[in-house]
Amino acid sequence: MIHSLYQLINKGSFRTLSFILALGVTAVFFFNIDNFSTLLRNDSPWWILMIFWGLITVWIHGIGFEIKSVIWKLIFLPYIAYIIIFISAVEHFYLRG
Repeated sequence: MIHSLYQLINKGSFRTLSFILALGVTAVFFFNIDNFSTLLRNDSPWWILMIFWGLITVWIHGIGFEIKSVIWKLIFLPYIAYIIIFISAVEHFYLRG
């Protein structure tokens, strides 16, 4: 089940999307570190961990790292990471002004 779910997104276009998202979020983080850290200070630590987990997941998927184990495929499933990255980007750019 997990293997077939992972294979649906294990394609070149989704890997490119992951790589672009990873570059974008990392650039926002590094080039705007003061504002980013100030805004995250008010958030829950669990939400911050989820953002970093999503960032790590899109980096792993975007670079093309082949995951063999089913448990690691479940942990680093890009579907959930896309949702988290999208919500954090909307929150950062639109909700906080």
